[in-house]
Amino acid sequence: MKKFLLMLLLAGVCIPLGVQAQAPKKVSIEGTVTEYNTKEPIAGCVVSIPTLELWVVTDAKGRFRMPSVTTGSYTIEATCLGYEPLSYKVTVSASIGALSLRLKESSLQLNTVTVTAQRGRSINSSSTIDRQAMDHLQATSVKDVMQLLPGVLTANPELTNSTSNFVGIRDLPNSMTDGKDANSINSSSVGVYVDGAVVNNSAMLMGGKAAAFGQQTSRGIDMRTISTDNIESIEVIRGVASAEYGNMSAGAVVVKTKQGRTPYEIRVKTVPDTKAVSLTKGYALGSDKGFLNASIDYANAMKDIRTVEESYDRGTFSVGYTNTFNRDRTPFQFNAKVSGYLSRGTTKADPDNISQAERKELDDRNLSINLNGSWLLNKSWITSLKYVFNTSMTRQYARQQMAPSALGVANPGALENGEYLTEFTPDNYLSDIRNLSMAYYTTAKMVAELSGRYGKVYNKAMLGVEWNNSGNTGKGQYYEGVRPMSFRPEPFSDIPFLNQVAVFAEEKATLPIGKTSLTLQAGGRFTYMATDQLNDKWAVDPRFNAKYTIISNRAPKKVRELSLRAGWGIQTTLPALRLLYPFPVYIDRVSFSWGGTTETGPVAAWTTFVTPQSDMINRDLKMQYSKNFEVGLDFDMFGVKGGITYYNEKMRNGYTLRMVPQVLSFREYETYKGTEVPVYMDDPNNPGQPVLGVGGEPLDYRDEKIFHTASVKKPANDGKYDKWGVEYTFDFGQIRPVRTSVVVNGAYMTMTRKDSEGVLLYDTYSSVKVPIDGKNIYNPFLGAYYGGKSVSSGSVYTRFNSNINLITHIPKLRLITTLTVQCVWLNRTRNLQADGVYILDDDNNPVYGDFSNGTNGKMIYRDPDFYMNMDGQLLPFNRDLYNDPTYGAAYREYLQTGSATTTFVENSFKPYFMANLRVTKEIGRIAQISFYANNFTNSHPKMLLKSTGTYKRVNTDIYFGAELKLKF
Repeated sequence: MKKFLLMLLLAGVCIPLGVQAQAPKKVSIEGTVTEYNTKEPIAGCVVSIPTLELWVVTDAKGRFRMPSVTTGSYTIEATCLGYEPLSYKVTVSASIGALSLRLKESSLQLNTVTVTAQRGRSINSSSTIDRQAMDHLQATSVKDVMQLLPGVLTANPELTNSTSNFVGIRDLPNSMTDGKDANSINSSSVGVYVDGAVVNNSAMLMGGKAAAFGQQTSRGIDMRTISTDNIESIEVIRGVASAEYGNMSAGAVVVKTKQGRTPYEIRVKTVPDTKAVSLTKGYALGSDKGFLNASIDYANAMKDIRTVEESYDRGTFSVGYTNTFNRDRTPFQFNAKVSGYLSRGTTKADPDNISQAERKELDDRNLSINLNGSWLLNKSWITSLKYVFNTSMTRQYARQQMAPSALGVANPGALENGEYLTEFTPDNYLSDIRNLSMAYYTTAKMVAELSGRYGKVYNKAMLGVEWNNSGNTGKGQYYEGVRPMSFRPEPFSDIPFLNQVAVFAEEKATLPIGKTSLTLQAGGRFTYMATDQLNDKWAVDPRFNAKYTIISNRAPKKVRELSLRAGWGIQTTLPALRLLYPFPVYIDRVSFSWGGTTETGPVAAWTTFVTPQSDMINRDLKMQYSKNFEVGLDFDMFGVKGGITYYNEKMRNGYTLRMVPQVLSFREYETYKGTEVPVYMDDPNNPGQPVLGVGGEPLDYRDEKIFHTASVKKPANDGKYDKWGVEYTFDFGQIRPVRTSVVVNGAYMTMTRKDSEGVLLYDTYSSVKVPIDGKNIYNPFLGAYYGGKSVSSGSVYTRFNSNINLITHIPKLRLITTLTVQCVWLNRTRNLQADGVYILDDDNNPVYGDFSNGTNGKMIYRDPDFYMNMDGQLLPFNRDLYNDPTYGAAYREYLQTGSATTTFVENSFKPYFMANLRVTKEIGRIAQISFYANNFTNSHPKMLLKSTGTYKRVNTDIYFGAELKLKF
């Protein structure tokens, strides 16, 4: 009922305001777009009125005609690849027949050059990074670009590190010892869009034995696969996103690739561990025949240039065609692109290692076809129709060759429940595990928009539908040669394809209030997952944004712009295939082991326990979501331009894997000292059950029960964090005598993690026998703790940093330099104390309290909250059980201790700093040379971690790089 009411409310909101009002007068605007200096016409330039969502594209002579323009005052914008965007204010009261727009070619020769992230045009918090900023940064992948955002610290490129190339937004690392924002925890919840289509990896699967290959399917999109050389701009949405964006709860990265005419561009990059080269070109195909853009890129990285042990190679390509048909009446923009990448990560043995054949490799290939565009109908009932169709195939082939830890040992591999004789591994072999994933994705999206002015109200309504299909036909996990230890196949092709359908609607209205204006945006997204694996298949995301503009575009005065904005919304991340269709789990337990004789060889019997996929599925799995709220102030006054934003984000139902304890019943045979090979026979004590025996007599055995906690991990919703912070950007403008601009940005951020809060989790069971009644037996109990067995229930991380950018631009020399001083004013973290933690006094009595100031050298303890017996009963725990005359030793196995007496003491670093330098120099119109140095003073102050008593050095390593760009 609540969902129905919400849908009804949003449907009401999304009815265009004033559609019954009398339509204002319609006129036309005609003109030309030319190059500023040469006055040559510019073809393929987009001329638009964003307020009305109207646009046209210039023809081969630079001409354009925009019909059916509502009279009023607007900002006309002209954008074209390779030129600086132009904004032109105009009051339209009658048709305009000869509007002249002149664009300047992007160059360091211009008086204004932007090399920092700029405030986005969205009503929410967003940042835009254009081509010049990426060139100056010398980014190798999209991951590198993120360091331009407020609050993000500098990180050196690490193409060989598969865990460091995911992006988080408004994120902090797991702990102070990580030291890198690369280790973000919300990267799997960040949406990535390229040319309107979502980049997906929800169908990427990996076998259990392939986990060490570097296939980080749970971490999000590997940004190494997206080269920056063919990118025109990147928008990073940090606030409450438009309802158009789905399947993300931590923000979005929106990438727009190059479209239009460009010269040949060759880039050569070199840094100590990476070499890269690229070639891009945009061809004009002739009068009104469109443009063809092509690019290729290759990068090679080595973890250590002194050895070839670990390396990474990446090649990307893209061929795109763009054109606008029916320009004079109802322009139809058509963009088609074929793109792909091929990457290979390889780990080889150290040449000095005896196991020369050991290696790991991951071959990752992708081919994508993208169609997108817009049809400007400009009717009374519809303004434009946007479309996106994208289909892609990603092939991942992983291989791991390695020497086993033991040779000539029993190797269980049964696929069904029961006790079986097992084979033995050879005395000398290499295991060869393969993993083949063939993931397919298809996206189709259609968006209808109605924009216009109704009286004094500017209104934009949007209604869209999106369909996503994903699946995997790969062979999955398999092997070649000798079967690896405890290996089971895991075919991916058995998992069905998944369909998702989303409907979204949004209304945006700007209402004048005297000399001020109020913009309201309300929308909702409704997503249905067509699967029988979930009981709750719907995701409902309401989203609201508002902006109150107090002063806008005022002629040069002390206060030129001033506005307040706020947003609230829910954003949902949908579960991936690996969570909906987990693989079966196999547990092996030794029942019989006999060394045998010289003639017979060893004999072993193992009992296999199978948890089928049907028992691994969690149909009560909820969808991960975040509630986001933000409020901000944007201004341009007293010569300072910038913004301040407070945000608060609460993530709930985070996807995790929860251990489910198993009680295993099996036979354990007594030690056999005979010489005859035991064989299976009918058990006289249990007719119909096979048992090992010799000479018609069964071997002696015991029926045993043990717990097992290591293997069965079902999908769950135990993830949880709260984030809040304040982001800021201040642009103080240019100090003219030294031609240096000062831009300061940064953030104060706090993240509290309380994973598994209130969830009863179990200890790791040890199969080591414990003394009970004078005998050593398997522990008959299993400890259980709210939030897990750790004495810590989570952590709080706080950081306050500023980046002071001194940007010196000398147009006559075509030179720009940026000196960035990274200041970390505050960096602290502390472990949260779990309930029930105590120390012992001198009489061994528990003392509970707050231990955030330490325990004066005393050990920290925590008792179980419950315990489970072999019948699966969950019983409350009390400390008297430690002294039970029979089972005391068994209960004491679950007394948790913390050896660090300062576990809950806050770690707080004093302020520390580092400096980065970037230099870009144009040589005429044909070449550009860039250089950068991260932490060029090699500042690595040593900081004390009070919680462990150890020291840690901060700041990234000193790192240099250079780039040469040739244009012709």
